[in-house]
Amino acid sequence: MRVCLINPPRIQPKAWGRPNVFPPIVMASIASVLEKNHQVTIIDTPTEGWNNLIELDATKYRVGLSAETIADRIKCWRPDVVIVEIPFSGWSKTAYEVVTITKNVDKNISVVLFGLHPSSRPKDCLQNSEADFVVIGEPELTLSELILALEQKKTDLSSIDGLGYKKTDTIILNRSRDVIKDLDTLPIPARHLLPMQVYADAVKENPLRGEITKPNTIVITSRGCPFNCVFCTHSILWGKKWRPRSPKNVVDELEHVIKTYGIKQIDFADDNMTWDPKRIAEICELIVERGLHFEWFTPNGVRADTLNEELLGKMKQAGCKKIRIAPESGVQRIVSEVAKKNLDLKKVEAAIIACKKIGIKVGCFFVMGLIGETKQDIEATIQYAYKLKTLGAESFIFSIAMPLYGTTFYEQAKTGGYICEGFCDYALAATEPLVETPQFTAQELTELCIKANAINRTVTTKKILKALRHPRRTAQMLLFKSNTT
Repeated sequence: MRVCLINPPRIQPKAWGRPNVFPPIVMASIASVLEKNHQVTIIDTPTEGWNNLIELDATKYRVGLSAETIADRIKCWRPDVVIVEIPFSGWSKTAYEVVTITKNVDKNISVVLFGLHPSSRPKDCLQNSEADFVVIGEPELTLSELILALEQKKTDLSSIDGLGYKKTDTIILNRSRDVIKDLDTLPIPARHLLPMQVYADAVKENPLRGEITKPNTIVITSRGCPFNCVFCTHSILWGKKWRPRSPKNVVDELEHVIKTYGIKQIDFADDNMTWDPKRIAEICELIVERGLHFEWFTPNGVRADTLNEELLGKMKQAGCKKIRIAPESGVQRIVSEVAKKNLDLKKVEAAIIACKKIGIKVGCFFVMGLIGETKQDIEATIQYAYKLKTLGAESFIFSIAMPLYGTTFYEQAKTGGYICEGFCDYALAATEPLVETPQFTAQELTELCIKANAINRTVTTKKILKALRHPRRTAQMLLFKSNTT
């Protein structure tokens, strides 16, 4: 079978700035499994057309190859199957456009959707697009079985776990698929099918996060998360059980990308790479033992309570430049009872102090606008962030909680009637709040978020300490001043 995987164009708020590019590494993992038995190609449309911006309205761009170019590429490849990823509901519109483009080229091409959005909204995807199939959950094995069945012209697909499809006028969702227990059985992602040089060229012109400037890639060393944060979507796709790759398997991939593609910087995109401190220590030791030289980051964050000076020292020696940790709030009650994150904020402070001592930069994630949170809680969180800055944290990201499908937060907002008018898949690509509660309006939440993110402006330690000594004033005046200098 001839299989074409397509990363669809993105819808990006103008407020995000110039588009960044990053490899669709899950798509490359699928390709590596499929190419054992099939002819496979990947069209990474947001990367290949990353400078092609089409203004959708006053606030958003479409980023990526044009519809005409996508159609021409499909015609040239002549696929039997097209697989389209929807990693985020806000990008479902352009994914559906790719489905339509494909069907306009040839109605006989089977089209499959996979990713977070199809996993959380499988019926919706089949009802609102011309796609023939959706994959629910971890994609590699389901897609492999589906394409084999299509090749063999099987009509009974009921035995393929994790598959949704249309049968006459009925939508059928098969039973869920068990996750892959041994991730070492998956081959290294098929980066040879990705535009690797474009990623390297793009970050020279527009550094990713301001810190990725050299040939780079993404590596994932584990899947799954056993925790229950109300706003998190990770387990929808990857399950609740944390599953690691072995240290040797991980470092074999690192050695491969460094030697094959000249990679100098790597983002480990796990949701928690350090969950098993012994394993990450072994990975670091193998990196040093093999003489692999590269800088690495954990942009999705690691748990602060898994870190200590000894482990951080090994990470530093192995090339770690910066980690991110996620307090989520500066109020322990919000962390524990509202966000449902099992984390002691004292561990966050200890981790930041240890990182500063070792020489690893630390960024912090916070989320605001959760149901049960007050404006006073958010003000306290802003003040807490300034405290973390005095301890050594050097960057902060305050995000507004989004009611993403499949999350507890979405169900809370829907049940409480807190979702703003106009909410839809497309709206999830916006930057404005989509939830209002009796505790705050969308406008108030936006203002608090702007105020909070002003911490990243140039502010002296002396001023920070002064603000912390006056809790009733919090950081309001300080943030206003820093935002106007």
